[in-house]
Amino acid sequence: MSYATEQNQRNLAALESVFSAMGTKNRIQVFAFHEQIAAGEALKRAEARVRALHDCLTVFQPESDLSLLNASAGCSSVAVGADTAHLLQESRRYSELSCGAFSITTRALSALWEIHARCGTVPSRTEVEHALTLVCDEDILLDETVQAAGLRRFGQSVDLGGIAKGYAADEARRILLEGGVTGALINLGATVSVIGESKHVGIQHPNRLPGIVIACVSLANACAVTSGDYDRFYEVDGTRYHHILDPRTGYPSRSGLRSVTLIGDSALALDALSTAVFVLGAEAGMPLIQQAGMEAVFVSDQLDVVCTEGMREFFELF
Repeated sequence: MSYATEQNQRNLAALESVFSAMGTKNRIQVFAFHEQIAAGEALKRAEARVRALHDCLTVFQPESDLSLLNASAGCSSVAVGADTAHLLQESRRYSELSCGAFSITTRALSALWEIHARCGTVPSRTEVEHALTLVCDEDILLDETVQAAGLRRFGQSVDLGGIAKGYAADEARRILLEGGVTGALINLGATVSVIGESKHVGIQHPNRLPGIVIACVSLANACAVTSGDYDRFYEVDGTRYHHILDPRTGYPSRSGLRSVTLIGDSALALDALSTAVFVLGAEAGMPLIQQAGMEAVFVSDQLDVVCTEGMREFFELF
């Protein structure tokens, strides 16, 4: 994951909010602003916005947009909110852009692996192949005129976990800027957004305890998102199975990477493309990175750390 380093956490924020949402612990710190009362109100609105996005985008609440959409798969379309419609549209776009390396219709596949992870077993090829038949982002049906969405086939389901935190970070950033905030650090798990002067953002060492970094980047008015294989995994007979699945094969990605951190202006775009690049690998993912105007830091299976040319003066290897 990418996160503010300990040095930044010791810097006393004028205003701070710490809360749980989007499946992670979030921290928004405000360091500089035009007017404190307005900044404080903006901080409250930013937290409320992230919480509201969690409620409509989660797959774990039966009345959320996504739960209702998944429940209606193969039957009918359902009305969805503007945020859900926007993210479904953006997800389809990034799926097409990455030739399927990023996909949100992998929920059935992920659920299969989650069941086996709890049992300490590996799904059979037949199980994987069946779940894989339900993975197709072209089957997401959108009617923007009435703001409705559906899934073409029964059993299909979507999960926006690979893009929702990026969108939430962008929304929190927008709200803070509108409130006159000139210096802030938004940390939503592996998604970090910096407003104002440079902050050090650490890149987790894949083989060490959380908080032990392998490298660090300096960010000013920019975002960083990391996808890595070390947060959620299990082992069976000496083989390690992590949670980032390749939507093309149905199995955990084997691209030669332990993590990829992307740096750019839009946390939403970084969120989607960091997953895609992790699945594709450094070489195959580079055209996506260049096309999007992003920078990257790669950590390989051998723990070699490489950054793109534009990050070299802002990068430190530990």
